[in-house]
Amino acid sequence: MSANTYLQVSELDFEEIRGNLKTYLSSQEQFKDYGFEGSTMSVLLDVLAYNTHYNAYYLNMVGNEMFLDTAQQRDSVVSRAKELGYVPVSSIGATAEVVLSINGIDPTATQITVPKNSKFTTTVDDITYTYVTPSAEKIVASSPGVFTSTISIREGEPLSHAWTASASNPVRYILPNEGVDTTSIVVNVQESSSDSTTTEFSRASNITQVFSTTPIFFVEETADKKYEVIFGSGSLGRSLKAGNIVKVDYLVNSGEATNGADTFSVDSLDVGYSYSSAVISSVPSPSLGGRPQETIESIKFQAPRNYQTQNRAIIATDYERIILSENPDLESIIAFGGEQATPAVFGKVFIAVKPFGEKFATTNRKQLIKSSISDRTPLAVDPVVIDADYTYIIPTLTSYYNKTRSSLNDNAVESNVRNAISVFSESNLGRFGNKLRFSRFLRTLDDTSGGNILNTDASIKLQKRIVPNVNIAELVRVEFNNEIRPATVISSQFTYSGFSAFFGDDGLGKMDIFRYNDQKQRVNIVTAAGIVDYTSGAITIENFLPSAYSDLELLVTASPKNLDVIPVREQILLMDSADAIINIVGEQT
Repeated sequence: MSANTYLQVSELDFEEIRGNLKTYLSSQEQFKDYGFEGSTMSVLLDVLAYNTHYNAYYLNMVGNEMFLDTAQQRDSVVSRAKELGYVPVSSIGATAEVVLSINGIDPTATQITVPKNSKFTTTVDDITYTYVTPSAEKIVASSPGVFTSTISIREGEPLSHAWTASASNPVRYILPNEGVDTTSIVVNVQESSSDSTTTEFSRASNITQVFSTTPIFFVEETADKKYEVIFGSGSLGRSLKAGNIVKVDYLVNSGEATNGADTFSVDSLDVGYSYSSAVISSVPSPSLGGRPQETIESIKFQAPRNYQTQNRAIIATDYERIILSENPDLESIIAFGGEQATPAVFGKVFIAVKPFGEKFATTNRKQLIKSSISDRTPLAVDPVVIDADYTYIIPTLTSYYNKTRSSLNDNAVESNVRNAISVFSESNLGRFGNKLRFSRFLRTLDDTSGGNILNTDASIKLQKRIVPNVNIAELVRVEFNNEIRPATVISSQFTYSGFSAFFGDDGLGKMDIFRYNDQKQRVNIVTAAGIVDYTSGAITIENFLPSAYSDLELLVTASPKNLDVIPVREQILLMDSADAIINIVGEQT
């Protein structure tokens, strides 16, 4: 009979393991007279049970690390993701646009070049960070001896490493620093120490376009959050030869630490000429887009979805996932087919983006996003990156509060209400697809001021902000994308034909340009200048040519038929507490 006939081995709990061992030993003829508690045998049972428990726990943890869903160690998660062809996103340094002004250069010079990795600095929380130019920038003289241009700079310390390839002792090209920005990696391979011929290798993004002689490299995350550069095998990508000298340049960054920095100074700059001064004269776009290395939770989420699409952009959510994962400076993104646009445009996919801290992406930023996605789209589809379309919600509120129970005065209650509007807007609006649920908005207002708000009467208006052309007559189109009430459309003031004018609807679907006479009566300057579709909220005005308008933008306001406002496609809803019209009424109860 086998020795463990009566030994149960299915339990993992310490007490159950110990109990099974005790039951087994007490059933044996040799130990039937032993006392198992309060004796040396009790200690031996504890040791055996602990040993078994430790092994069971260890094997369970090892088993967990073998699967993406249950792995806890980053190295295990990265390894499992690698099997799905997914490379975790590295930390990325923030990027800023600055105006560089260089004075006192030889007046005969017409163009200079700011070299790659020219250094600039900024200080955040008493820590100095380095920014560099990610590529060389050519600047044309704005006047003799003066060169001024807007350039892009990126946070990170430039580093280089070199290895010599060996057939007898294979080399692993591991970058020995944490915080590597993998998007900044540049690889050059020199033939040998005696042959200076150098080939630049590019990072592989689509292996269907890689051949045996293609100079490419791959990047994989390895142990301890470091990255390894891997070269082709000779069948998939060009392989290295013994004696090749591999040089890798890259940036080590501080992730999100410098987001929002808006003060920079020149550290080192060599433009090939002597100069009297080089300064950052202004910062049109403060630093944005810095992010830490991708988290374990994000890797677990992204890896299987990346595998599903094989890094291809086929449906709308593919574009959204890929662009968001590769562009951490974007707060929100939505993609939709051209057939859904107004008017329909077939053969295109529109990608609307909203950066963090900004309403619109720069033209250069949108072009970079398009370039990054173009080689992963179907041949017949042209990706177009567009701006978000903002619709502003203007609330008018009367909040009643218990004046007897509250220690606050009217001004303090109003301040609390405005803060509640800001919190609600930040949490519920401001991104593609976020809707205004009016009842939820009212609940937020009623819950402010320590619960002393008795009730709130509220209404809202929708507002669009446009910049009309004051030089050429153009078609103006405003789309609320929600049903609006007749006779509620009105614009802010502008100058037209020498009059202080407005445009608005007549309640019957026509848009008039009008003024007010001395009796405050409405007098049409142009009757039926355009039309309004109350169902869709679309307004068009033909040949609109104001000579001036009072603010930076022309405001067009209308009342929605439904208090729940639903955005479509690239539309984003915004609510600014400063625009709210608030009346506070204290009641004695």
